[in-house]
Amino acid sequence: MGKRDRYKLRESDFFKIDGLSEVEGGVALPADIFEMLESFVFEKKMPDPRGINSYMLDSEGEGNNRILRAGGYVGAMVFKDGTQIEILPMISAKNSKGEELSNKRIFLNMLKSMRNLPLTNYNMNNRASEALNVFESFILAFINEVTGIVKNGLKQSYQPFEDNEHFLKGKVIYAKHATKNFAHKDKFYVQYDVFTIDRPENRLIKSTLKYLRNITSSARSRNKLDSLIANFDGVEYSQNYKQDFAASVLDRSMAGYGNALRWAEIFLLSRYVTVTSGRNVAYAVIFPSGELFDNYTAYSLSRMLDNQRFKIELQKKRYPRLNRPMPRDSAQALAVMTSRADGMRVVIDSKWQGLSSNDKNMGILQTDIYDLYNLLEMYKAQSVCYIYPSTPQTREDNREICFKNEDGILGRVYFVDIGDMEASLAVVLEHIFGQKIEDSEKRRAAGAAV
Repeated sequence: MGKRDRYKLRESDFFKIDGLSEVEGGVALPADIFEMLESFVFEKKMPDPRGINSYMLDSEGEGNNRILRAGGYVGAMVFKDGTQIEILPMISAKNSKGEELSNKRIFLNMLKSMRNLPLTNYNMNNRASEALNVFESFILAFINEVTGIVKNGLKQSYQPFEDNEHFLKGKVIYAKHATKNFAHKDKFYVQYDVFTIDRPENRLIKSTLKYLRNITSSARSRNKLDSLIANFDGVEYSQNYKQDFAASVLDRSMAGYGNALRWAEIFLLSRYVTVTSGRNVAYAVIFPSGELFDNYTAYSLSRMLDNQRFKIELQKKRYPRLNRPMPRDSAQALAVMTSRADGMRVVIDSKWQGLSSNDKNMGILQTDIYDLYNLLEMYKAQSVCYIYPSTPQTREDNREICFKNEDGILGRVYFVDIGDMEASLAVVLEHIFGQKIEDSEKRRAAGAAV
């Protein structure tokens, strides 16, 4: 097979060794690619204090029947030979028109809700984004931001400059002057300010352009990056990323730089998103699936709720990153909603798990049931609602799922279609509060009509 092969895997599915494995199903990888991927997985293996497997891929079996099963993470990996691997969400969905969405489209829709991803100026709904792996889409988004900066001109500022000069300017650095000019009475070691484009923000952007140029698998992106780097002549590469980020200023004079610098943090420091590499892996960008679903749910809730009728407090949940363990306090809600009319308080939590009517309790984990009682006490609420993505089985199963104690109903389970998230959540909230909730599109249309 060629060097530009691309393999896709859905969560809970697995990779196996092509031509050697006797395991049925799964996605076959050439033996050398399988071994490189397996090596990367073990290299990035993460301890989990909860005792639950939350690795990017889990190795099972022995010998030629070894498999690498996906679970808990979605994203993309690109090997140094150009081979690409994508892990996509397990859930299928339909949009408001009843059209089946691809797993990649579901992934991109959820990514748009990630507030730490500066995607506001980039269209994730085009065919090009669906054809590229997610990291290459991020590179194009960064290129888009930097292109705007270059068109408007690189920002300049006064920066301190030190050198041994034949003239006296600024202030003399006496310690260095005495050392360097003991035998050169005609020189002065001085420091003075110069008006230059070589400022921390431009250094970080140029360093990011170089970093991406060296790892992108797209010839088109590489050419664009080369062209942009040429516009940064006179700007040095950053020698200390953290120091330059700390020195960066984003005031009114730096309009247009904000998103580009946020991308630079993601690429250079793996901030907000896990961007990593390995011995045979050029890069890997990884997202915990549960975090994506939580963000998508919170984003949809915040768009559709009327602040005059409800008070919503979005909670900050924490997720594991590669090589960083999961926190122990897992009983953390997604949101707390209070009806301003009667003071009814409801805790809402989203769960990225495909439930099945064939399993006991439809597959709801016992730990989630325990967490339900903890959340009720923690937030002093009248009810807890768990929101799961709907599956073909749950769409056909219309039973009501609730948990009760001696005092009455404590918790309910609802299913939402992630292809038409706001409409699904509107039905859920109407059932909880007994009030009709219109999605943001309908509310905006009503406002325009008035």
